[in-house]
Amino acid sequence: MSKRKQETDYAAALENSFKRWEELFTNGGSDSFWADGVNLNLVKSHIIYYKNQLSKQENSLLGLPDIYYHKTPPEVDCDYMACPEEIRENARKAMEAIDADENLHFIHEQYPTLSQQQVKQWNIPAILNYAENLRRAIREDDLVIMRRYKDPTRFLKSFKAAARQIQMPETIQKINGYLTACGGETDNISREDDVEECSETNLTEEEPQKELQLTLFWFK
Repeated sequence: MSKRKQETDYAAALENSFKRWEELFTNGGSDSFWADGVNLNLVKSHIIYYKNQLSKQENSLLGLPDIYYHKTPPEVDCDYMACPEEIRENARKAMEAIDADENLHFIHEQYPTLSQQQVKQWNIPAILNYAENLRRAIREDDLVIMRRYKDPTRFLKSFKAAARQIQMPETIQKINGYLTACGGETDNISREDDVEECSETNLTEEEPQKELQLTLFWFK
């Protein structure tokens, strides 16, 4: 690769990094784990690197590009988050939508009737924790977690998919079989004892449904 080509590449990379820094600082990013401040300082490191690479070409006939002389951005507080009020408002609306979701209410109601095998297979604890994670983030003003709920659609889809699994005829049939074998009253079901004992004799393992797998994720 020629020196001229290298200079063009570094200049373009430097320009893109400046644009990226401005975008992050003004509008924020979508990182699920790190605040905007962390990513802003990372981009700043990229800017410094590209400037250093360009400075090595100072004796080039083409000289240094104009972007090289742009002021390097300052260090930012690692906890900095852009648009905090917008994030809080989106989280509040998401919490309202999640709390009002009928599928989530149904899952809560049916949870005691499910075997440990079904609970694990359908990731029910993770699904139920979606609402609690957001509620805790709002209470603690954790903007990084709240930002994950900017669009609650994917969470609502996971509730719908899990509720559909529970409502499948074969699932209902197994739940009825379980209740008959274990005494009938769901209020008296012990998740640690009765479910484990009865699930081994009355329930058989099924392959997870693709739709549920696609709508669940790691809680990034």
